[in-house]
Amino acid sequence: MAHSKKQMQKDEELLKTIRTRFTAMTEADQDNRQEAMIDMKFINVPGEQWEENMKKNRGNRPCYEFNKTRVTAKRIINDMKANPAEGKVRGVEGGDKDVAEIIEGLTRNIWNISNADTIIDYASEYQVSAGMGAWRITTDFSTDTAFDQDIHIEGIPNPFCLYADNNSKEQYKRDADDWILTEKVSKKEFKHRWPKAEPVNFDDTEFDDDEDWEDEEQIRIAEYWYKEPTTKELLQLVNGQVVDAESDEGIEILKQPDAIKNRRTVKTSKIMMVIASGRAILEAPTEWAGSMFPFVMIYGEYIVIDGRTYWWGIGRFAKDAQRSYNITRTAITETIAGTPLSTIWATPEQIEGHQSTWAIAHKENMPYRLYNADPKAPGAPQRTGGSDVPVALIQESQIASEEINMVTGIFAADVGAANQASSGRQEIARQQMGQIATFNYQDNRGKGIQRTWEILIDLIPNIYDTDRELRIIGPTGEDAYKKVNTFVKNDLGEDIKINDLSLGRYDAVVTLGPNFSTRRQEAAETYQTLMQGNPGIFPIAGDLIFKSMDLPFSEEISERLKIMLPPEVQSLVNEEQEVPAEVQIMMRQAETAMGQVEQLGQQVQEAAQQANLDKAEVEKLTAELETKQAKFEAQVAKEVANLAKKGADLVIQEVNINKEDFIQEGQQEVDQRKDEVSLDLAKELAASVEVIQNMAAQFNQSAVETINQIQATAEARPKVVRVDAVRKDGKLSAVPVFEDENKTIN
Repeated sequence: MAHSKKQMQKDEELLKTIRTRFTAMTEADQDNRQEAMIDMKFINVPGEQWEENMKKNRGNRPCYEFNKTRVTAKRIINDMKANPAEGKVRGVEGGDKDVAEIIEGLTRNIWNISNADTIIDYASEYQVSAGMGAWRITTDFSTDTAFDQDIHIEGIPNPFCLYADNNSKEQYKRDADDWILTEKVSKKEFKHRWPKAEPVNFDDTEFDDDEDWEDEEQIRIAEYWYKEPTTKELLQLVNGQVVDAESDEGIEILKQPDAIKNRRTVKTSKIMMVIASGRAILEAPTEWAGSMFPFVMIYGEYIVIDGRTYWWGIGRFAKDAQRSYNITRTAITETIAGTPLSTIWATPEQIEGHQSTWAIAHKENMPYRLYNADPKAPGAPQRTGGSDVPVALIQESQIASEEINMVTGIFAADVGAANQASSGRQEIARQQMGQIATFNYQDNRGKGIQRTWEILIDLIPNIYDTDRELRIIGPTGEDAYKKVNTFVKNDLGEDIKINDLSLGRYDAVVTLGPNFSTRRQEAAETYQTLMQGNPGIFPIAGDLIFKSMDLPFSEEISERLKIMLPPEVQSLVNEEQEVPAEVQIMMRQAETAMGQVEQLGQQVQEAAQQANLDKAEVEKLTAELETKQAKFEAQVAKEVANLAKKGADLVIQEVNINKEDFIQEGQQEVDQRKDEVSLDLAKELAASVEVIQNMAAQFNQSAVETINQIQATAEARPKVVRVDAVRKDGKLSAVPVFEDENKTIN
């Protein structure tokens, strides 16, 4: 790539700036990163828990590791995985509720397609073990043949390759003026990515850290992100909207001076990115679409003392206790392994001629052993026990183990060990103590996720700035598609943009807690317990209770129960719109008819009991009536569902008329259309109620006839006066005697 002399000088100055800033950033955070790398290896790499001088002094003696810090770190990490952060977008200034929901759903979709949970879980491994993790936001074309771009969240495999402005004071680097992300690539890849790149000539003696930038097989490249001061003109329109004069919309508005209310010039900055090697600018500076740097750093613990920043993870202050535990446990193991189980004492005369046998006696399972009698030592050779492990070693290992717990704030019960808690409540309280002691890790991760949402909210209007149909994901995982930045004509024939993602300001709030699946399972158990004590909850919330259950057909049952909700509840469910009054009245009439049917059914059963009829006779008389009642209840359920649906349809149609047709028609035409819809609905409702009332009347007539038939059967049957015991063929039997003395039943 040919460069002019002026361009080469410019690139050389920029490269010098990059190297100077890299040196400043690395020196400012060098101690933290060196200690963090030691901590990371200490917790996760076998063999790193013994200092080199101790290994050297021990020679060939064993250096065992009993890594308790890794389990402690995993306890914190897995607890954070089980309680992910959930974000919500809110309108701030000029923000639209519908647009806020679209941005929120789009952010969830970006999160989903980027597999961001896995990326952040990986960053949390570094955050907890080493003290710092990181990830980034990128953009790329949606397909190889498209010009539209999409946003992605990407992981940073080694967060120690990311450096922030050393003058930044804020923990999440919102006030940073520049960032550097380094990466080592092979020379082959380097040639492939920048085949025409040529090194920029500069004086090598200016720098003495070339080994930090390249080696024989790999070359380190750097992304340098920085703010470049600039000015821009803002246009305030007569409708209050503010646009950038250099934007496409601003350029068009400048052609219409009457649409501009105010103009002003502001000093601001734009974010630029350049890629460099140790000797060349590989890619010229390009402007980032957002106003925030696309990097997120999260720390384990972060504090500033005497103007110097310190950060660390869970293992920093547990290393000494872990080393002490390793030393004592190794000594115990070494003592046990090096001490024979027992020792045999014998005189030379006793084993003379049998030395080879006694030499292997401790290894072989011999049925017998020969020895010589020795008058000076009567009897066979004597066996004595082996040496005991010193009590001090055992006590020291126990103390070291407890000190690991004390330093980290995670105790045995917190990682699943049995404890002396007398109740489940006490065990939960003990575990919560450990969670509180390490909550800063989860809190810092949540704030990092909130920072990610802030960056996405800032970036989305600049990337999704054309007429597109986007997938959005709701808080419970359901997805939908929304058109954004779409133009429609208003009643004046003017083009207006709906779902304009660039209008208004929005912010994000993030909450920490279990994921939706876990919360739903917990809610289902709570609701079931609550219903046992208060059954009246089910008629008004049964649809939500079934919706919370992970059971087959629970969603279908929930939808059916939702249709059967009382009108008052339906009015709240239906987007806070009231169910039309005529629908409420007719639904009450249907409920009244159903109540009368149930009451008559109970009267039939009571009449049968008073008549003292046997079970077979009752079933025979009431079978047809029960069939009619079941058909009636099914028909009522169907018609009530139809009433509720018609009411909801009316609300939806009215909303659609207001939102869509008002643009095309005048208010009078809109009111007329709404009246026509209401009249059609009233006719359908009246027909449904008439069906219910006719069926209720038929059932009532059948119920009265059944009651009369029961009473007639009871009157026709003679009354029993007494029951006599009669012996017949040697057997006793009960014989009833009726009012008619001459009639008995044998």
